[in-house]
Amino acid sequence: MNKKMMGPMAILFIIQFLVMVGFGIVVPILPFLVSKLGGGAFALGVFMSAYSIMQFIFAPVWGKLSDGIGRRPVILLGLFGYGVTFLMFGMVNNLYVLIILRALAGIVSSATLPTAMAYLADITEGADRSKGMGMIGAAMGMGMIFGPALGGFLGKYSFSLPFFVAGGLALLLLPFTWIFLPESLKEMNKGQGRKRARLTPQVLKDPLFFLFAFNFTLNFTMSMFESTFALLASAKVGFGPTDMGITFAILGIFAVIVQGGLIGKLAKTFGDAKLVNTGALLCALGLLSIIITADAKNIIFLVSATVIFMVGNSLMVPTSSSLVSKQSNQGQGMSLGLFQSFASLGRILGPLTGGALFGLNMGFPYVAGAALLVLVVLVAGPKISVNIPRPLVQD
Repeated sequence: MNKKMMGPMAILFIIQFLVMVGFGIVVPILPFLVSKLGGGAFALGVFMSAYSIMQFIFAPVWGKLSDGIGRRPVILLGLFGYGVTFLMFGMVNNLYVLIILRALAGIVSSATLPTAMAYLADITEGADRSKGMGMIGAAMGMGMIFGPALGGFLGKYSFSLPFFVAGGLALLLLPFTWIFLPESLKEMNKGQGRKRARLTPQVLKDPLFFLFAFNFTLNFTMSMFESTFALLASAKVGFGPTDMGITFAILGIFAVIVQGGLIGKLAKTFGDAKLVNTGALLCALGLLSIIITADAKNIIFLVSATVIFMVGNSLMVPTSSSLVSKQSNQGQGMSLGLFQSFASLGRILGPLTGGALFGLNMGFPYVAGAALLVLVVLVAGPKISVNIPRPLVQD
């Protein structure tokens, strides 16, 4: 990756880090905040799903817009909206307004990730693109390490303080983004996103649908894991909040190592498609290992099983994104927006399905997730390695 790319890469890295800090910062204080405002379990569920529902709807819209007017203005708009909504969070003292703001935050934050990935696709190619996607994934992993920690620390003083800090940091980053992030989409390529828009049944015929299916499955199984693992670990090995915090910190560290340090070399050696399929199988192995080690009540092996799952996840995220950008023939921003919408759909349905299955049997979410991952490898795996329809980086 040449020096010219490093400045924009640094800006994109910080933006995605802040977005995931904002996503994770509410995790340790959310139940207490909702309870303080008079809400119960249903209100908490609505609050959690509102963010992903809005991302599901609006990620393709932002991606299409970035194909039409350029990446830079969409990223700036998303960053500004992110900062403002989080500052407003800190001022809210009404549950219904809080839910509306959470939905609004989902709308504006969905402008950043697909557009950042499209920006990377504009300025990179080959293994550099997978490495760049991995760095973005590493930034998100770091955000999910620091976000909950920051929220828990600041939330001891005030429920509003974490939101003010996250929003303030985003707005402080805005002038640096304005100055140091040039437009990446060449004038000749603008307007591609106007050709096709949309999250409709027609997406089933999209040549990239099999990659969208991978992304849905990845996020569906990940959210089932996230929504049930604390309950499983508590029941089987007596984990408490501190143990969970340590476990998720370990997972975040491995995500950063794989996506930030290894993915470029691995993609160059094995290719993106092989890493996507291998990652899915490792995720399946990790889920099954979690059940086995939890029943055996072995804490070290249980944490090791979650690491296997996270390594597989970290192999899939940047390489599948890279494949979408390489194989898109309808505007990379829109394709990556659709890609992120399928991720959001997985995050909407995963917790609901995981909770229902967990109520029947603690192991069902993990067995079902492993089976679904193996199925997607068998059905979609052979379809994702296809010829790139056109060169994406033009001199």
